[in-house]
Amino acid sequence: MYTFAIVALLGLAVLKVADLLEDYVPVLARFNALLTYALAIGAAIALDFSMFKGWHMSVSDAWMGHWFTGFVVGSFATVWRVAFGYLGSSEGKPAQERHPQRPRVAA
Repeated sequence: MYTFAIVALLGLAVLKVADLLEDYVPVLARFNALLTYALAIGAAIALDFSMFKGWHMSVSDAWMGHWFTGFVVGSFATVWRVAFGYLGSSEGKPAQERHPQRPRVAA
């Protein structure tokens, strides 16, 4: 039960860090999914966290547990974004709407 809560809340943390990075570096809004999954996998590896170990499930190699956990955390970040959109928050909007770009001017 605690493992599920950790994965879900880690997904929320990844979502907010990705939003923060997109606010400071607007170019990253184009690569929202890649950024989210990269942050999620990086967080799972940095924390040495595997949900499979928490549920006493075996995977063929130890590194696979961390990577698969990262993919699940990234998926939970997407679930959080959709839930916020359903509740009416601006977080549910696509990245292009949340971070409008300036019109391009020909040189």
